[in-house]
Amino acid sequence: MKALKILSRIGVGLLVVAAAALLVRAVLNYSEGRKLAGALADLKAGGVPISAGDLALPCSEEDNGARQWRAAESLLDLTNDERALLSRVFLDLVSGKPPAERDRARIEAVVARSQKPLGLIHEMAAKPCFLYRDPGSPLSEALIPSAVMMVTATRLLGFEALGRAEAGDVPGALDAIRSDLRFAAQIASEGTLMAQLIAVADTRMLAGFLEAVCRDRFVDDQSLLRVIGDLEPEAWRGRQARAIRGECTLFIETGLKGLSGARADLPAFWGNLSPLQRFGVWLIRPLLKWDMRTTLPRFPEAEAQARRPYYETRASLRERERMIAERPWYAYFSKLLLGNLDAAFMKEAQLEATLLAARTGLACRLYKSRTGSYPESLGALVPDLLKEVPIDPFTGQPFVYRREGEGFIVYSLGSNQKDDGGRSTYMITQLVMEKDDDVSWRETR
Repeated sequence: MKALKILSRIGVGLLVVAAAALLVRAVLNYSEGRKLAGALADLKAGGVPISAGDLALPCSEEDNGARQWRAAESLLDLTNDERALLSRVFLDLVSGKPPAERDRARIEAVVARSQKPLGLIHEMAAKPCFLYRDPGSPLSEALIPSAVMMVTATRLLGFEALGRAEAGDVPGALDAIRSDLRFAAQIASEGTLMAQLIAVADTRMLAGFLEAVCRDRFVDDQSLLRVIGDLEPEAWRGRQARAIRGECTLFIETGLKGLSGARADLPAFWGNLSPLQRFGVWLIRPLLKWDMRTTLPRFPEAEAQARRPYYETRASLRERERMIAERPWYAYFSKLLLGNLDAAFMKEAQLEATLLAARTGLACRLYKSRTGSYPESLGALVPDLLKEVPIDPFTGQPFVYRREGEGFIVYSLGSNQKDDGGRSTYMITQLVMEKDDDVSWRETR
């Protein structure tokens, strides 16, 4: 009898504890729900897009370059061997090695066979906007342009322009490169980080073709001026900031789906859960709301960082990654949905360095055309050809410039912030390259 009384008291005690825990859970869930709703309302009032539809820029069907891209995408038909050929010859090209005659002939044949899709891409470059995805679909479900197809198309466009230059039409080749640069930049108007990364990679690739087109060839002053004007890197920081907004939208849409108590929404985020697992998700929902609410301010911070030079933000970006890694176990959304922005920011800085090196190198050529010799220092280019001496996005110091024989070299020190003498490695395999990481433009005569 005494044992039964003890057991009953234990049972009552457990029920009281469980009821108290559920009450605390209910209060926390309501409180965190109110705070999260307020945080989302504040973001929306500040102009931050909360849904994929909010993120999409106005783009009518007639003005949308994605129509031409979809058609070009369906017409581009290259074998794996041909793609590998384009990749290998391009990497040789940016290292200063001209294509072998056999490779050149094969590439010319692929370019000739691809004139219809390439023509559609040139049409696309003249369109005012690009929206491949359906703005009514959540970003987590949205279709995006194929990165492989975009890279393939960009290499074809580059080799097409190089072919024109080799045939003697350098102004036509440069006009084609300028059109191709517009095509690459348009991709970023999707407003997502993935589209931004594709656009950055394609633009950097086109800068490599630009150097190959100009190498050891006469370029008239007007062509130089037009290309220099197209290589302004500042716009890419704005595109990066908009891509961070896209990441915020993706975080919000996906997080809200993960918080949904609807049985139909649970598998879309969590997968197929057992009844016990569903109860676990329900139980920790207040903590998930806290995680989402306290993570949201990180996006406006990152957006502001995107508009600043990389050398000013590198330390805070790495602190952000450390913060994410140290979040508690229940910070499920921040651990799962916050991407590695340091890598994305570094790639944008690499592009900025590439564009600055190219426009500075072309400005030096224009200076020589006007004066008969290359400048003794980059300060001689200011203010007639450049508004300021270019600043290395990795170090915050002026680009390295020196005369070499009849030519010159100008370069950024790259992610390792070491002077590798202007030597560079095109393929980026890590955040800080151990060697040969400079971003350069060289003229030999």
